[in-house]
Amino acid sequence: MDTARRRPGVMGAVPWLSLVLLCGCSHFQSSDAASGLRPEIITPLKPVKSPTLGKRFSVSCQAQSPFPRMTLIYWLANGSFVEHQYPDEAVSEGDVVTEPRGTRVLLTRELLFRSFSRRDWSTSFLCMVRNPAGLEKALVHWDPEPPAQISEPRQETRQDVQLPASTPTVDRAESTE
Repeated sequence: MDTARRRPGVMGAVPWLSLVLLCGCSHFQSSDAASGLRPEIITPLKPVKSPTLGKRFSVSCQAQSPFPRMTLIYWLANGSFVEHQYPDEAVSEGDVVTEPRGTRVLLTRELLFRSFSRRDWSTSFLCMVRNPAGLEKALVHWDPEPPAQISEPRQETRQDVQLPASTPTVDRAESTE
């Protein structure tokens, strides 16, 4: 039985969002008991393979929370919403997939690269998960950085440029914002 559900966009159907963002719900954050209520980023599930310039690519962020209807999961690019940094949709967010797990909910959201580019190598991508008890962030680092002498493939040459194998690493940071 497939119990996973999809919700489009960051906002989805969450009328409480503006209240959470405005007040920050700091009354939850002052309690030690609230730390168990905070969202937890489990892992980026992908990449299965290393990013290659000019190829499709995706990275998933997976988190769990005890607040099924009051948890947001979204990606930022250089501190802004992905759709603002990439209005051409060269990079976009997938739908939020939710799956009940006992008293918690498992949330997954992909970051989709239509054609991985040099710009993407130098962009800071951050997975954000927020619920009424707090915020958790995971920063993706590309390792290693692309060599300076390698440029993106041009369509005229039909030449694929292969970079050394790399796997993104994630820095986890908790915030009481």
